[in-house]
Amino acid sequence: MASTDYKRGQMEVSEQRGTFGGFINTTVYGGAAIVYILLYPILMFAVGMNWLPSLFISIIVACIIGMALRLKGKWYGFVIGLGIVTAIFSAIFA
Repeated sequence: MASTDYKRGQMEVSEQRGTFGGFINTTVYGGAAIVYILLYPILMFAVGMNWLPSLFISIIVACIIGMALRLKGKWYGFVIGLGIVTAIFSAIFA
């Protein structure tokens, strides 16, 4: 048999923990962003609401999701930024 210096529980795993943490953060932020992005057209087209109430409800729901998932400030910046861009385009094309 081959001789080995392996000892159980001695491996450095900080890089794996960082990678896994990044994957989990990306999954959480991505899932929340998909909900936020899809909620606006669902409220507008499927429910038949006007664009402004749909936008306000989408922003409020996105902020509640951010608080529930304890997302950081970049989430709220994304929500407000996308809300402003959506409001501009909706006002132009309405």
